Amino acid sequence: MEDKTLGGTKIGLPKQHAVLTSTEQITPEVLGERVALKFAQGWSAKGVMLLERTGEDTYFDHMALREWSLEGIREHQDAVATRFRRKNPAWIVEELLRGAQPGMVPFDYKFYMFQGQIGMVAQIDRNSSPPRMVKLDRNLKPLIAGRDYRFKPQDLQAGVPIVPRSAVMLSRWAIELSHMTDAPFVRVDLYDTANGPYFGEFTFSSGAEFRGTVTYSDRLLNHFDKLFRDAEKRLEGEALEQPRGWSTLLQSLDPEELAPHPQIPLTEYERYAYFLYNQGSLGGARLAQAQERLLKDDGHPKVTRYLSDAHRAAGRRAQVPRKPITPVILRTARKVYRKASQRSQRPG
Repeated sequence: MEDKTLGGTKIGLPKQHAVLTSTEQITPEVLGERVALKFAQGWSAKGVMLLERTGEDTYFDHMALREWSLEGIREHQDAVATRFRRKNPAWIVEELLRGAQPGMVPFDYKFYMFQGQIGMVAQIDRNSSPPRMVKLDRNLKPLIAGRDYRFKPQDLQAGVPIVPRSAVMLSRWAIELSHMTDAPFVRVDLYDTANGPYFGEFTFSSGAEFRGTVTYSDRLLNHFDKLFRDAEKRLEGEALEQPRGWSTLLQSLDPEELAPHPQIPLTEYERYAYFLYNQGSLGGARLAQAQERLLKDDGHPKVTRYLSDAHRAAGRRAQVPRKPITPVILRTARKVYRKASQRSQRPG
């Protein structure tokens, strides 16, 4: 990954500070002021702590939203290692990235890839507990929870869709990385940081779906099935017509043209994204307008149209739903009316 380039750019990789073989090696010197501590042989974020120093031997974990003592961190990691029963446990200490979206922890954008075609994107916000999740479609527009997908509320909560600032190269990197595998499906986990796209990991078997934490409508499953079958055919060398959409557009353009594609200025993006995140649909419209203003800075018209449409769609989904008080009152009134009518019609 360090040597891989796309359009003359490299994808960001979190700096690894240390690899530990014992929790006794977790010291203030190793943790520093701000790091990600990860149990190397776990999954589903078990043993992941996003730590920021708050005192001499105390740290706030942005993952669990609680403060730990140094000894508490060691005990917690020992317990994690015991649950996974690894003979030679290891822990990775690496750079804790800064995101462009609201919160101390950068949003995780998980691209569900089918050999170059984006099937869906899961937006994960770990600044809350449980994490906030939104599913975006193949064109980065929000899918609808309850209709397109469902999730277990004890594990996840509904989030607010925010199109990543570096959506162009974030998506293009997901496409490129999926082609590096020989699998019809891979989930490419990326971060939208203040410094652009950063690589997280490849996931060939997604835990949320495997455990039933997230389930999908038949319509969406049929869509994934077709993408999977088409990806298999492409891997076997069969030429297929690519579907119209964001993925195909990006693949039709030279990466050298996409890499310098203008982005919304960071401060401006953060301001509008914060407004959108706090249930302000106007934030989506402002992001769309800011995206369209980039046309004068050599923004690609078709790319800009996809992104501005996605920003506006995110704004519409972020609108505060009307409270269903009127239907409830009406249903209650109807029941009372029916009972009163039945009583009045009884003889005697």
